[in-house]
Amino acid sequence: MKFAVQENLVPGSTFQEKVDNLQSLGYDGVELRGDGLAGRVGEIRRALEDSGVSATCVCGGYKFGLLFPDKGERAQARDQIRTLLSLAAEVRAQGLILVPIFGPPRLPDLSPWRTSEQLEEELLVEQLGELAEYAGTQGTQLILEPLNRYETHFVRRIEQAVQLCQRVASPHMTVLADVFHMNIEEASIPDALRGAKSWLGYVHLADSNRLLPGMGHIDFAAVFAALSEIAYGGWMSLECGVPEGGGEALGQSLRFMQSLLPNE
Repeated sequence: MKFAVQENLVPGSTFQEKVDNLQSLGYDGVELRGDGLAGRVGEIRRALEDSGVSATCVCGGYKFGLLFPDKGERAQARDQIRTLLSLAAEVRAQGLILVPIFGPPRLPDLSPWRTSEQLEEELLVEQLGELAEYAGTQGTQLILEPLNRYETHFVRRIEQAVQLCQRVASPHMTVLADVFHMNIEEASIPDALRGAKSWLGYVHLADSNRLLPGMGHIDFAAVFAALSEIAYGGWMSLECGVPEGGGEALGQSLRFMQSLLPNE
């Protein structure tokens, strides 16, 4: 298991400074913003070269419109996702985090034939198949992230994301487990992680209050134990609030998390 931080959480006025700070703090990776990524590829590659820090994946930067009723908006979202998958390959990142939709449904309820969510699932699976195939041509992955009831109505539990991956049946798709969202939606975070098994390919870390691990009440020892049980060896990236004195706080949180890792 490797620890990373979203780039916007890291102290530094340039990307190079952020990478240097991550290296000095002991982190292995940096999660990249998708916004403006095309213009930063050279800078990112230069900063990461021989640094010991790797790009983990790309987060955001596209229209969350795969489940919008307008055909043009869906096509625009797919185009942007394909571009970001290509850019992820250029910086040697695993892939792109994919959130199907924020907020309420945009598609109509056509009951008794199909509910809005049934329509969304069929539409999403059709598009995911196409996008996963493209990801494979780039050597990258679609990383499907469930959220929580306050952020979306659709795909809120790990089990639901796994079922979508099983329907698409592509090696170029995987599931992201975000422990902050899981603390809201899952009956048991460790059981949900164990249930994901081979589909689990990325982890977001934040405590119950969405601050750094160790600043809330999530049982991270149990989280790491479950990940160890399923032999998870992928990225674990911080997506959370960082208090003042960001560098010191990031270092303290890393040492806290490392102290909880099972002996292997």
